[in-house]
Amino acid sequence: MSESLSEVYQQLRPLLQKYSTKLVAKKDSDKGIELWSTKEATLAGRKIPELFFAAAAMQKNFVGFYYFPIYTHPEIKKELAPGLLKLLKGKSCFHVKKLDKDLLKDIESSLKQGYDFYKKQGLI
Repeated sequence: MSESLSEVYQQLRPLLQKYSTKLVAKKDSDKGIELWSTKEATLAGRKIPELFFAAAAMQKNFVGFYYFPIYTHPEIKKELAPGLLKLLKGKSCFHVKKLDKDLLKDIESSLKQGYDFYKKQGLI
């Protein structure tokens, strides 16, 4: 199990980097990574030139895992693992303080599900 927030982030970062060949990594540093789709999308009747997908960022007391597919399509939330859902604060931010193999696998799975869903919806 990861004890320090830096260790937590260093384990999450490669999970997101895996998608940086398919999405644009607008930020990728030792403090945070952000992934975006550059495909124009329409959400809530508004055209947007790009769409946020996911991020991980070092915060003061946690590592934020930001997962936008559950914000844009709340029905996806039902597919997330209970252990991951316990960490959800707000609409799409998970506060990760400790990371074990199961949680790491749950986050990896959520990224794949979200990516596949966005691709099927034509958002990527």
